[in-house]
Amino acid sequence: MKITDVAQVTRPYRICVMRGDGIGPEIMDAALLVLNSISKVFGLKFSYVEVPAGDAALRDYGDALPQKSIEAFASSDACLKGPVGETIMDLNNKLRFGFDLYANLRPAKSYPGICPPALKPDIDLVVIRENSEGFYRALEAEVEPGIWTNTGVFTEKAARRIAELSFRLSRSRRRKSEQEKARKVTLATKTNIFRNTHGMYLRIFTELAESYHDIGFEHYYADALCAALVRQPEKFDIITSENLLADLLSDLAGQVAGGLGMTPGTNINYETKHAYFEPTHGSAPDIAGTGVANPIGQIRSAALMLEYLGFVHEDDRAVRAAEAVESAIESLLNSHDRSKFPRELGGEANTRAVARSVAALISSSK
Repeated sequence: MKITDVAQVTRPYRICVMRGDGIGPEIMDAALLVLNSISKVFGLKFSYVEVPAGDAALRDYGDALPQKSIEAFASSDACLKGPVGETIMDLNNKLRFGFDLYANLRPAKSYPGICPPALKPDIDLVVIRENSEGFYRALEAEVEPGIWTNTGVFTEKAARRIAELSFRLSRSRRRKSEQEKARKVTLATKTNIFRNTHGMYLRIFTELAESYHDIGFEHYYADALCAALVRQPEKFDIITSENLLADLLSDLAGQVAGGLGMTPGTNINYETKHAYFEPTHGSAPDIAGTGVANPIGQIRSAALMLEYLGFVHEDDRAVRAAEAVESAIESLLNSHDRSKFPRELGGEANTRAVARSVAALISSSK
């Protein structure tokens, strides 16, 4: 989203850091290394508050997200979070649902230098996930032994605010191919099955589309959209859906764009200014401690955090810093020296080496 009035923030940004589980601490170190380079180049100051979260926190404190972690999150300007393991629902309940972080944005972007594994070289889309309700509230009940129900919650308020965000973001975001790519919102539903709940989404999006004449609008059934994403992922701009479907679609989009190790995500309430940023992949305990994890999803999550800070604080330095991170990643992944690529992408670089390469490219751009 674009900044209109620039007002530099002189105090350090207070960043809550949750390292997470598995590969989380390793890729978090990589992201913080890149942020240190950003700090030097752009004059941004960060004050980090590290707090326990996830499986390790449950083991050490008896709580996956202790009260001190919640308080640190509530008082921070933003939170940078690593992937966690089996306790993810505990964090969702206390952060996503507890703070009504309704906007889960998951960009999927490919580069010619990593095609393959990316299916196309010019994928540049964002999956927007309504993050506050649906079946992910996990309102489960055993009505009798062996028979369970799961109640989904769908409200007009949630559908309308995510629809408005989808059209605004399509209008404002910078794309790789501005001349070629149409501004468009694609809604994914199963209205043929869920006629009232998903039907409400379709009605609201259709109504709102009339107010955004410069933005195209289309509706897909979610299963058909899966096929279209594999066939022509470069044709999509903004894809929005309710909580469960968007979770699945975002993983598919991330994979066709190069892999889940590349994919960042946000959890934001723009009105209350609470947010955390995390890669969309899991904690990968099978490679934890080996130093081979791809840190780009975590680094790009830090870039999304910078973009958010720039937006809510009208700080142009943070916006330019976010663009510098993205430019550095693009330069790295379009390089002819594939040895510097993460091993997930066929390169030879370990986690820290990838971060050092990104940081060096940011420093050289000064």
